Amino acid sequence: MAGFKIDLRGHEVLEMTIANAHAKAVAQSVQVVKNNTEELKKKAHSLAPEDTKFLKNNIVTKYEGMSGIVHSQAGYSGYQEYGTRYQSGTPFMRPALNFIYPKYQKDMTDVMKGAFK
Repeated sequence: MAGFKIDLRGHEVLEMTIANAHAKAVAQSVQVVKNNTEELKKKAHSLAPEDTKFLKNNIVTKYEGMSGIVHSQAGYSGYQEYGTRYQSGTPFMRPALNFIYPKYQKDMTDVMKGAFK
């Protein structure tokens, strides 16, 4: 199992809209993405099982443009998240995303409201 990827559609349009807005909106948007990405990493880290701590210690972030990526580099993280036919999983990434997504939406909405007043 290679893992999973959550792809938010429409982010290209949002990035173009932000880029065409005021420079302050761009900086604020990038900061919202960074803050929420780091918080997502922290939450996933706290929810990850810690038998050997390898999974916890290999949850990393990276940034591409205005996108933040939280990734578990442990090769078995997909099995841990979803389980196998023999063992149920112990989700850590999906619950972390469900936790942070409403805050991200609110933070980004606040930036956009300020940018287009």
